[in-house]
Amino acid sequence: MPATVLLVAIIFIGATCAQTGGNAKTLVTDLFTTNSYQKKVRPVRDQDDMIVLLVDFYLVGINGVDEAAQRLTTTGYLSTLWKDQYLEWDPALYGGVISINVPQSYVWKPALALQNGFTKLQELGSSVINVNINISGHVIWEPYEVFESKCNIDVKYFPFDHQTCNISFIDWSNNAFEVEIREGTYGIITAELEDDALWTVISTKLYHDTFDLESRLTYSVTIKRTPGFYVLNIIVPVILLGVLNLFTFVLPADSGEKMGYSITVFLSFAVFLIIVNSELPKTTGSIFGQYMIFQLGIALFTVCVTAIQLRFHYRTDPVPRLISGLMACRCKSKRKITNRNENGKLDRDESKLEETWKDVISILDFILFWISFSVVLSFTIFVFVKLN
Repeated sequence: MPATVLLVAIIFIGATCAQTGGNAKTLVTDLFTTNSYQKKVRPVRDQDDMIVLLVDFYLVGINGVDEAAQRLTTTGYLSTLWKDQYLEWDPALYGGVISINVPQSYVWKPALALQNGFTKLQELGSSVINVNINISGHVIWEPYEVFESKCNIDVKYFPFDHQTCNISFIDWSNNAFEVEIREGTYGIITAELEDDALWTVISTKLYHDTFDLESRLTYSVTIKRTPGFYVLNIIVPVILLGVLNLFTFVLPADSGEKMGYSITVFLSFAVFLIIVNSELPKTTGSIFGQYMIFQLGIALFTVCVTAIQLRFHYRTDPVPRLISGLMACRCKSKRKITNRNENGKLDRDESKLEETWKDVISILDFILFWISFSVVLSFTIFVFVKLN
């Protein structure tokens, strides 16, 4: 038994020591210098053959969504695999070396680029990235990038919106008969995806097609906006300001605060919109944006109505019969009417129950409060049912 263990140990140590740096240097020299490797030539011995490119996309993070620029920014890398027929070797000739890593500039690689990119066209990868080559000539290349892609962003249902954006990759230098891009083993992988405070990935899919004779692989990512921040900091304050605005009609005109209160609420709306402007989408079409304009319009309506009410509240002339009939006021104040004879003496005193402008304004406040409350409540329910 000890002899067997010793023999296994000697074989293991010998196999480990056989793969020296000299073997790797010799292999690299033979592959790229002795064999006159040309990275400008497609790595197939028969140039009529197609190179099949297997691509997996590792999505690492959602960096941001720019509604105004219609741009999605993501971080990720492509795991790309293809076979290079000029980079095969017999491991027995090189101390058992079965794979090597070399700079990406040493080998032929596909001219992969982001087809719907937001910036200028440039190939993926950088000088710091290596490729892995095994004995059968299979090359693995994993360029890491920050991708800025165009995306048709619809903010109609902000802040409960979903956005579906495409990230398309294409080989600009080779047509579909020379290089075909296909889905890899896993397609799109989100295992390394980092959590984002504003956006959550809810689904992904991919499809392959041909664009102007070039092979194209498109990854489709559906993301959902996290509405918590907007609900607590924008939606709830807007609804509360709307409620405060309705109570303008509850304040009696004689309090002296009615006009000041309505203007204060209106200015609060205006200042609040300025404060939260940076958090709102810079594009039009949002249902919630229309709701905020509606609430601001109700506040403006309240200020104007209050000014008109106060104008009539302090009038002392009789209320026209038409208005009296329409208002059907139940509570009447006493108004003492004194008649005098031709000599200027009191003829008689009569007390009548007649409507005053104060009565009319009071009933108008009651009616406007319930009408405004019904309209605002109905529109609010309609908006948020539609948003959800």
